Amino acid sequence: MPIVQHDMLQSLCFKIFKATGIPEEDADIISTHLVDSHLAGHDSHGTWLLPGYAREMKHGYVRWEEHEVVRENPCLQIIDGKGANGIVAVTKAAEIAVERAKQATFGFVGLSHVTHICRLGDYPPRIAEQGMIGMVWLNGGGLFMSPFGSADRKLRPEPIAFSAPRKNGPPFMLDMTMCVVAGGKIHQKSIRNEPMPEGWVVDQEGKYVTDAQRFHNEPEATGVMPLGGFQFGHKGTGLAMMVEMLVGPLSHAGCTKGPERGGGGGVMVLAIDIDAFTDVDTYREEVEGLAKWVCGAKPLPGFKKVYAPGEIEVENQERMLVEGIDLPEPTWVAIGQVAREMGIEVPAV
Repeated sequence: MPIVQHDMLQSLCFKIFKATGIPEEDADIISTHLVDSHLAGHDSHGTWLLPGYAREMKHGYVRWEEHEVVRENPCLQIIDGKGANGIVAVTKAAEIAVERAKQATFGFVGLSHVTHICRLGDYPPRIAEQGMIGMVWLNGGGLFMSPFGSADRKLRPEPIAFSAPRKNGPPFMLDMTMCVVAGGKIHQKSIRNEPMPEGWVVDQEGKYVTDAQRFHNEPEATGVMPLGGFQFGHKGTGLAMMVEMLVGPLSHAGCTKGPERGGGGGVMVLAIDIDAFTDVDTYREEVEGLAKWVCGAKPLPGFKKVYAPGEIEVENQERMLVEGIDLPEPTWVAIGQVAREMGIEVPAV
């Protein structure tokens, strides 16, 4: 598999996106997002998405500036994106949320009608870097999660992401779906021709499915398990429905109600101004103390250490900035193909 340096990969992605005719700022935001996903260790939200993104952009692209504010007050904006790029839209929404929070303690932005927003964990740290608490919820993505006690695909991944500033190092960052695994990770197993672990997907007989191709080919027969699996999946199902209730109606995207009745695709972004509650340095000290206490726990055999949320991603980034990004051959080939379609030269690796 090719080993690609992050700066070369980001430059190539930027050139491809720019060649589609989208604004340079947008090309930079999107290419940085995809490459940063690799650096964080989440290939599931990385450059395997680039070919599809680029071809869609070439076919038609809606700029963020075309959005419409449909409701607002001092702490809130509800925005119809009119089909704007999701990565750009949530990046801009985080900026709006921060500005609203500076004035009103809480800054909420609800988004509907935007394209794929990719990795949620990219956005809350942008808010935390401003000395605030950041959160993002999404009721978008395909129908592939099964509720507890079933294999029918009734729910979306229903992801949430959270970030808070700390005293030592980058902000804490939690990014998780309400099912046991994100769809992109299943796709990565397929690309790499690897089996899925037992516990990810279940069939209508209640048996685990380890063949990623079967998951893709048999949507009526298989579903991703809720967080908690067979024993505690009622918790994951409940949390997933909570995300739907928080995001769907409030963002004006609507709750998920099936292919015929629509709903889904909404985003909620929240910024909380810590300084309105307590001194920011005091907050950083408190949460750093929490991390020191929890992560000081003795690790079990087979575990390197106890990590705070986001620390594994920081370790991954530090390693890959030196060693490079390990891309599956099919992904690199697909990037090369779309690059040539756009008239972009592909560097040798």
